[in-house]
Order: sequence, then C-alpha cells, then structure tokens
Amino acid sequence: MGKVSVILAVCVIGFAVGASAQVNAGEASMNLNANLSAGYNDDYSNFGASDHGIGFGGTANLFGSYHNPNFLSFQVQPFYDQSRDNSTYQSLTSASGVNASTQLFTGTHYGGSISYSTVFNSSGNFGVPGLANYTTHGDSDVLAVNWGAHPEKLPSLNLSFSDANSAYSIYGISAPGTLHTDTFSASSAYQVAGFGLSGGYQHTGAQGLVPELLTGEPAQNNDTSANAFSFSVTHNLPWSGNFSAAASRLDLSTDWGETASSDRYNGVIDSFGGGVNFTPRTHLSVGANAFYIDNLAGTLYNTLVTSGVSVQESEGQQASNQLTLTAHANYEMPAQHLILSAFAQREQQAYGGAAFASDSINGTSMYSNTLLGGTFNGVLGVTWTSINTSREALLGLIGSVNYTHHIHLWTLTGAFGYSQDVQTVLIAYTTSGYTYSGSAGRRLGRKSYWTASASGARSLLTGQPGSANSSQSYSSSLGLSRFSISGAYAISSGNALLTPTGLVTTPVPLPVISPAAVVLFNGRSYSLGLGAQPVRRMNLSASFSQALSNTQGNSIASSNHNETMNFFMTYNFRKMGFIAGYSRLLQGFSVTGAPPTLEGSLYVGVSRWFNFF
Repeated sequence: MGKVSVILAVCVIGFAVGASAQVNAGEASMNLNANLSAGYNDDYSNFGASDHGIGFGGTANLFGSYHNPNFLSFQVQPFYDQSRDNSTYQSLTSASGVNASTQLFTGTHYGGSISYSTVFNSSGNFGVPGLANYTTHGDSDVLAVNWGAHPEKLPSLNLSFSDANSAYSIYGISAPGTLHTDTFSASSAYQVAGFGLSGGYQHTGAQGLVPELLTGEPAQNNDTSANAFSFSVTHNLPWSGNFSAAASRLDLSTDWGETASSDRYNGVIDSFGGGVNFTPRTHLSVGANAFYIDNLAGTLYNTLVTSGVSVQESEGQQASNQLTLTAHANYEMPAQHLILSAFAQREQQAYGGAAFASDSINGTSMYSNTLLGGTFNGVLGVTWTSINTSREALLGLIGSVNYTHHIHLWTLTGAFGYSQDVQTVLIAYTTSGYTYSGSAGRRLGRKSYWTASASGARSLLTGQPGSANSSQSYSSSLGLSRFSISGAYAISSGNALLTPTGLVTTPVPLPVISPAAVVLFNGRSYSLGLGAQPVRRMNLSASFSQALSNTQGNSIASSNHNETMNFFMTYNFRKMGFIAGYSRLLQGFSVTGAPPTLEGSLYVGVSRWFNFF
C-alpha cells in the first residue's frame, strides 16, 4: 500500500499544482489533461489468492514551461492501475508509476535535462535469442541528468549521470533477480591550430543478482566497476586527407560471489591507435591504420563482463597483447556501377608466452544497378590468410546479393549472404555462416494489403562442436479495411550465456569461454494476432503466442513453456470510452519440479478523458 500511496500522492500534487496554475502563475504556462477509469476487475492465479472488485485507475499529463520553453520546460505523467486489460499500457499486471522530465536552457550554449521514472508492479522480459521472451514482473526506477557547456571558441564540456534499479521475479520459478547500474561521464572537445582535440572519462558500475534458473545452480551476485579514460587528436592533411590518433585506458574490476578469489578480476587495458586517409584523385581513396592493445585477454574478458557474464579469473589474467596493421584502398567506377576495394592486414599476438601472427589480403567488389526492372545489389570478396604458427594458407569467401522488384500490384524482395573466413582472437579459427530473407506483398485494394516473409541465419566455428547458432522465422499478415490477421513462426538453437536480462548469444568464440558458462538452447515459438473495427469508434484486438524451448546448462536440462493470450476492446463515444480486456499467462520450467504458473485477469469498465486547462 505504501507504493500505491506514493503514486496517488504524486497525482494529487499534480492536480493541486494544476488547480493553482489556473489562476495567475506569473510567467508559468501549464496544461493538464487526464484519462480516468473505473470498472470491475477479476484476477486469478494457481499459486496465489484470487480477488475481484471495483477498481479505479488513470493517467495524467501535466506539461508546460516557465518564462520561455527554451528556458525551462517540464512534463509530469503519473499513471495508476494500468495494464493490458484496462489501457494500452503493455503490462500483464496493473502497473503504476510516474514519468517526469525537465529541460533547462535549451536555447543557450548551456542546456541540460533531468528525467526520472519509477514503475511498480510492471511486466518485463527475460530474453531468449530468436524466441519469445519469458515474462517477469517487478519494480524499476531510472534517474538521468545531462548537461552541456558549448561556449564559442572555448573547449566544450558534456556531463551525464544515470542511476537505474530493477527488481523482478520470473513467473513459474522462485528466481528473483536484481540489477543496479550507475554511470557518469565527462567529455570535452576543442579546435586549436587546425587540430581537433577530444578527451573523456566514463565510470560504469553494475551490481546484480543473476537467477541461474536454467542451469540448476544457485543465484549469483555480481559487482562490476569500470573506469575508462580516452584522448584523441585529428588534423587535416593534403589530398583531402586526415590524420587521427587515439589512446585509452580501461580499469576493470569484477567480483562474482563473496569469498572465492577465482571469481574476481582486476585488470587494466591500455590501447593506442592511429591512421591516415587520403583521396589523391576522384573516386580513389587510400589509407593505413595501426592499433595496439596491451591486454588482449582482458579485452575479451571485458566483452563478457559488460554482457553480465561470470568468467573465471584464469580466463582474463593471461599476459597478452596484440598489434594490428592495416592498409586499404577503394576505387569507384560510377559508369560501371562498381566499387572495388582492397584490404591488407598484419596481426601479431602474444598470449601466455606464445607468439602468433597472420597476414591476410582481401579483395571485394560491390555492384549496384537496375536489373530486369528491379534493383540489384551484390558483393563478392575473396580473402587469403597465411598463419605462421601452422604454416598454412587458407582461402575465405564472402558474398551477398539482394533484389527488389515491383510487378504491377506485387512487391518482391530477396537477399542471401554467405561468408567463410579466418579470424584470429588468441587462437586461429575459421568461421562460416549464411543468411537469407525474402518477402512478397500484394495490394488487394485501396485499404487492403497482404504480405509474407521468411528469414534465416546460421553461423559456426568450423571444426568446433557445439558452436553453431541458427534461427529461422516466417510470418504473414493480411490487412483489410476493417479486419487484420497476422501470424508468425520461429525456431532457434545455439549456445548462449546467462545474464541478468536473459540469455544472450555468446559474444566471443567458444574456445575462450569456460564450457561451464555456456547454456545450450533450442526451441520454437508461434504467434497469432487479430484486429477488427466492426463499427466506427470500436476497436478489437486479440493475440496468442506460445514458446517451447529446451536448455542445457552445466549438465542440468530444463524444458520451458511460455504461453500468453490477450484480448482488448475499446468503444469511444464523445469523451467517454468503454473498455474490456482479458490476459492470461502460463509459464513454467521443468528444472523447478513445480507445475507452471497460471496468471489471469479480466476487466470491464469505462473511462473519461478530461482537459482541465
């Protein structure tokens, strides 16, 4: 009740301020409108008490300015008891909260903004790559402050700060999760004697509780802190060229668990880079770049940490470095609709006392033109790579095509891409994969249209078992003047890592990651949506979706089920509206040994829109 009281207090304050502003408020100018609702609500659950009764809710919008909109403007939007059933608010539960923001001095060189949002009892998502997400419910709040100073002929300064919190639980399992993030950044830029100088500092902190619901292991706390410093310089050169150089330092600290030293990592990553680019003649551009990093393993570790993944200390503490030298050239041939590109790279790495080097050359051609009345774009490239440690030379291939064509009332599109290449990140490995997509659409009348589409992708490390990730999706929709229907089907499989926001596709090569951290998944999902406007001012919508998946983490398997059903109806007359809605969620995980959670709600009521001033 305390949270509800806070929301109601915000609403009352907003209306009170609005009432006094209707009189003379000096240089203040404000507007206030609201939508209030009342109706019958029935909630039920197989794990909690059911209830029903008359409920009240609504949204308000107070906005205005002081002196001048460029001097100070503001907006406050409280809402109470809003869900899919009694509003267009996309929450399974009855969410309440407030969004507020203000802009200061936007018409000057010293503008800034402040925003705050808090939401209680709202629905959220726990992600799964390529499939429908699991549903969560909980609270969240975000505070953000931005300010900038841009005086003429002086260095600029930009400052930003944010603080965000979320606490949630996943329907179907006792696995609460929390996430707190705070960021602060400061950056400056200045032009002097033809040089462009810029530098900055950024702090990022994150603390959270990761629910290990798919691996059968207990939840895990994490605490991450990163401080980054950067500086860069640029200068123009002859032949329409330019020079750039940059340096950065990242101080990273992580702590997973409370006492195990193997779950802690502290490291510093320094990097330096520079490059030159020229356009010596029309349609020709050339350049070269160099980049050095003194802690390559730490860079990979940082990629995992910023995704919210726990990695053992031994995976990030190896002494390593990398030097990359590149050169490139591009030549445009407008008359032939061609762009030719060449790219050469020398890469040297040291890791754990071992040295590694590779040389590669890449040639690519890009062609764009009209073809058979449509638009065609194609890319074809060949890569030759020599690896000194194995004394082998490998050929790689990249290619893609896409085509769009309009035939009478039809619109057809298609695309396909393939790649097989050699990469070097601590080890040499060959990647391969393909993507495809296609769609067909036809206008059936002035207000009617049909479309269908399909897409898919697959990627893997050649010769590395369990490294493949694949997905396919198919959808179709039909829109008529007063009726619409749509459907979709998707299948997905691969390997992922567990984070506070869900499963994420593995961001680095599998050989770099401990096998215990990988979650294998596969599944399929279906969805169907209907919409209708049988009479004027009446809107009906209904949707159904189901996702079935299997996950395997650290020798523990789980079969997972997510099913949602929603119905929403509105009928508007004058400033009144009739609202009816129904929502149902069924979600469960076999790893818990408990039956799926069933949550449902029904609402029937009326709403009234008010424009106070």
